[in-house]
Amino acid sequence: MNDSAPIPASFRTSGTNLTRAKTHNHRVVLEVIRTRGPIGRTEISEITSLSRQTVQNIVGELESRGIVEMHAQKARGRGHPGMTVQLKPDHAYSLGFHVDRLSVTAIACDLLGSIVWQSAAPMAAATPEAANSRILSMAEEFRAAHPGMAKCLFGVGLAAPGPFETGSQTSSGTDATTFSDFGSPENLAQLQSAIGLPVVLQNDASAAALGEHVYGIGRSFNSFAFIQFGMGLGAGFVLNGALYPGATKNAGEIGHVVIDPTGPACSCGNTGCLERYLSLNALCERLGLEPTEPGSVGRIEALFAEGDPAVLGWIADVAPLMRQMINMIEMMLDPEALILGGIICPDFLQALLDSASPLPRRLDGSLEEDRIRIGTSGATAVALGATAAAVDALYAPSVSHLLL
Repeated sequence: MNDSAPIPASFRTSGTNLTRAKTHNHRVVLEVIRTRGPIGRTEISEITSLSRQTVQNIVGELESRGIVEMHAQKARGRGHPGMTVQLKPDHAYSLGFHVDRLSVTAIACDLLGSIVWQSAAPMAAATPEAANSRILSMAEEFRAAHPGMAKCLFGVGLAAPGPFETGSQTSSGTDATTFSDFGSPENLAQLQSAIGLPVVLQNDASAAALGEHVYGIGRSFNSFAFIQFGMGLGAGFVLNGALYPGATKNAGEIGHVVIDPTGPACSCGNTGCLERYLSLNALCERLGLEPTEPGSVGRIEALFAEGDPAVLGWIADVAPLMRQMINMIEMMLDPEALILGGIICPDFLQALLDSASPLPRRLDGSLEEDRIRIGTSGATAVALGATAAAVDALYAPSVSHLLL
């Protein structure tokens, strides 16, 4: 049996006995195995509300197709040990790309999220054309290095700073916090045609949340928010076991919550947005660093490690905003936990979190400081989440599969 906390029922993990819903039930079982495995068939039945015989039949079919594999549990007392089921890691692979205005990070993963290849390189220019060129060259690099795995590639996940599909009022220009033009439908169609595989797009915070949900500490929670601290500020939401992307994949743009209508102009067209104060871009402005320079984040980390008064002073100054952001998310979503991650080192994130203490009281009266966690996926969280987005598109249940 899986010793993690039981997962409440949700659409993605609830089966149906409708005779024409076989595809949905297969995806439901796969979703449970993917996010909770290795797991016993009895537990799958309990989670999905499918009969034990149905689960056994589905698992048997998936095993015969090489998608899952069975393993014996450790013997406990007398009798035969039970069997658990998990995805067969080398059945398929996915590519994930974290694209920002400075560089591209690429990861290839098996179905269990184990990284089998990775690469990173700067972009020649902050344009969709330069990003596409870098992505295509990296994809060919992977195919040349691992031709056997390349034959089993089924999709590509892309993650970039949003917001996306915002119309003419939002212009990324030279703003380091966004890369909206990369996510345009026209650019994605061109990239998908060139790469020859299905392409899925998520904003960077949602991708990181998905990565933590499938491969990181988010596995322990059914509902949580992931706060992505980068040049901009964003959040990704996993609610009732499923990523919530929003109608235009822009859910979680917490950085564009207006906290001061008389504040500085923001790239989104408003003024006084939260990320104009609480983001690495804002810290670069304070320190006189150029946020579009590749070495700026490393410089901030070095100054922080040295105990630089300007960096520590900025952390102290933004402490009230950290508390306000955490309070807003908790009151709106009532998540089990908040996970903090980003492109900066974990010690810096921990200092930001410490500066926000004591945190506001939750409505349930909880004051536990450990309700906020530092993510475990590190700097590769976004790219790792992009690979998970590709797997999600292929395997996860959706309403469309129930349309009869």
